Amino acid sequence: MSSTVQPLADPVIAKYKAQYESLRAQLPGAPELRDQAIEVFAREGLPTRRVEAWRYTDLRPLTRSEFSSGVSSKVTRSDLDPYKLPGAAVFVFIDGNFAPDLSANDDLPDDVVFSSLAEALKSEDKELVDELGTVADFETAGFAALNTALMQDGAVIRIADNASIEKPIQCLFVSANDSPVETHMRNLIVAGVNSSANLLQTFVTLGKSSGFSEVVAETILKDGANLRHVVHQDQSKTAWHINLHAVQVGRAANLNSFVLSSGARLSRNEIRASLENEGADCSLNGIALVRGRQHCDNTTDVDHAASHCHSNQMYKNVLDDRARTVFQGRIHVAPDSQKTDAHQMNRNLLLSRNAQADSKPELIIHADDVKCSHGATVGDMDQDALFYLQSRGIDVVTARNMMVHAFAAELVESLPEDAIRAYLERAIKTWLEGGALVEEAA
Repeated sequence: MSSTVQPLADPVIAKYKAQYESLRAQLPGAPELRDQAIEVFAREGLPTRRVEAWRYTDLRPLTRSEFSSGVSSKVTRSDLDPYKLPGAAVFVFIDGNFAPDLSANDDLPDDVVFSSLAEALKSEDKELVDELGTVADFETAGFAALNTALMQDGAVIRIADNASIEKPIQCLFVSANDSPVETHMRNLIVAGVNSSANLLQTFVTLGKSSGFSEVVAETILKDGANLRHVVHQDQSKTAWHINLHAVQVGRAANLNSFVLSSGARLSRNEIRASLENEGADCSLNGIALVRGRQHCDNTTDVDHAASHCHSNQMYKNVLDDRARTVFQGRIHVAPDSQKTDAHQMNRNLLLSRNAQADSKPELIIHADDVKCSHGATVGDMDQDALFYLQSRGIDVVTARNMMVHAFAAELVESLPEDAIRAYLERAIKTWLEGGALVEEAA
């Protein structure tokens, strides 16, 4: 007598398959693409810590949480004023839905075309459907397959060839409900030949939302394009945030990426950049400011697929209490990608003995004429420098904040766009003041 052991069904896969089936008729457009994506998700599921790229981030607390689809809350312009970038064209999304009445984009240059992803898909924009999934491979372990199946809205931004857009563009994503709202956002940015622009994506919550925001951005930089892409994630400490940015960098094009993450209970910012033609260049920088029991994961994967390309990565983390950060930086140099110049560094400042910083820089090199380096440092506060400041009459909290600010703001000060630089410096100052209040209360 023989018996067959049936494998246990994955409850996460079952949950999202059921969710997809219930929402399929309501989701905007691209049914064939969505069906393909849910099949991949049903086969692969979400990554576990057995997947090397997710080794240091445990998703089980996230998958055990209950979320709702929710309906957009009533939000006023004054609610959003603290988060808007002065002088920018602002596109606002509330609980995953585009809010044109709260946006401020009347004077957007003609060289920039914006559309809501949901509206574009509803109008059966074939060009958009053909582009989705070409940069963010949903066969790769992660959330791309789930996002492709459930994407509800997002920003589609197209910049014309030879356009130089001086006015910054901001996409402001707001979680407004106190209930646990789950959103799946998809953004597409196409920068034309020899164009240049500055884009800020801001993720915030109004109130103490415990929701889950899952975002995939696909960016195509055509030959000679120059894009400065900045992400500021400052959601509630009870929220969850997963963000993938997949970038295709053309010949002599340049991506300058910066991520400031200080919110969410668990956050992951992943960047996959493919340097596909000679002269492609990318600079990936980021700062994580975490305290309490926050977990922040910054993962990068830069593929040097052509010769004479350059990449540079610098990520810094400041950790207090029992917080944990992860940096995984991978540089891959393909065969015959000679004259590659690629460097990465991760620096961590521990403000508590209970904080934990994991760092895993990685080089995979298949060419011989290259300049590549990687490194990581972990240290605590310089007590001699702290004593020096106190000896000059500066109280310990102010002295400590001055040193942390100097460590964190170094990368921000190098940003050439004045409005974005001032915006991020205020965010760092706000985080530091929050820590000072905690210390004074203790």
